[in-house]
Amino acid sequence: MSPSVSPAVAAGPGEVAERAAEAVRSLNHLTLVPPATATVGWEDVGDLYRVLTEVRTLVDRLPQTLGQMAGHLGRSAETYQSDSGTDLDPEAVVVKAAAALEAACCFIADAARHLGVAQGAISHLYEPDPADRVR
Repeated sequence: MSPSVSPAVAAGPGEVAERAAEAVRSLNHLTLVPPATATVGWEDVGDLYRVLTEVRTLVDRLPQTLGQMAGHLGRSAETYQSDSGTDLDPEAVVVKAAAALEAACCFIADAARHLGVAQGAISHLYEPDPADRVR
């Protein structure tokens, strides 16, 4: 059975990963300034919450991809050779890479939990109507 792929994604994993990295780069630039009125999609704390929700979703999904990549490495370890840049045999390189990917998954899961805490806290914030502000 082939994996389910969105019809909008007619590219390989490398290209999709590249697009995701570029999207994060764009997000970095778009969030350089604080939310402000007249900044479409970045006007108030509600927009900040929405962006955080999507970032949390992105982070939550990464461990699956990394785990799948580690699994693929392990299944085909005997087909690899290691180059002169390492003294490790191919199997040891695969073990090292898989362990690093597993550790990354743990750190990413921890980051996702922290993002959830931030998201929960921000959910209690709102910006009152200027007419209702106490002076």
